[in-house]
Amino acid sequence: MTHLLLIGQPGTGKCKILESVSNEFDNVVWITTLSSAEFVRKKLGREDVWIIDTFTWGKKNGGGERDIVVSNPLNLNEVSLAVNKVLDNIEGNYLLVMNSISGLLIYHSYQKLLHFLRAILVRVENEKSHSMFSLVKYAHEKSVEVSISMFFPNIVESEGSFIKVIKSGIPLEKDEFGFEEAKDIIRRMLLESL
Repeated sequence: MTHLLLIGQPGTGKCKILESVSNEFDNVVWITTLSSAEFVRKKLGREDVWIIDTFTWGKKNGGGERDIVVSNPLNLNEVSLAVNKVLDNIEGNYLLVMNSISGLLIYHSYQKLLHFLRAILVRVENEKSHSMFSLVKYAHEKSVEVSISMFFPNIVESEGSFIKVIKSGIPLEKDEFGFEEAKDIIRRMLLESL
């Protein structure tokens, strides 16, 4: 399986890890729920990334053709349609990044969100591609975190200067890695998991 969940408290480096790993892939689709497409594009420094913005409400002015703003993130069907529209335009495999599941949990029940996540994960897997999702630790009830984590064969927790592997689809010699090693370990987990 090719999916990874990155959990951690705010300020522990989740975004930096996602950005670093995404630079290793040619085709990247980034779903942002906590910041604008413009902000994400600046942080990534790449014009070739597709960005689906569920943070900025309404229509956007300017931006590139690869910036898709979901005008109403309260409508999960609209978010799903935007994701599928972008994925339909990609040739070959890709990396789908969602930063963060927590942003959608502001608007939606976790049951609805679980159906949405399942549909995305099945599509990514069927297309032999990869995905990384982030979740803010302690921002939700423990049962919500557990329910979401059940979908992921690879789970990593960011703890600032290091990451801790909670669950891995590949054998690893240790379960804690420095931030510099994190990119390579996560990339291996995405590409080599069974």
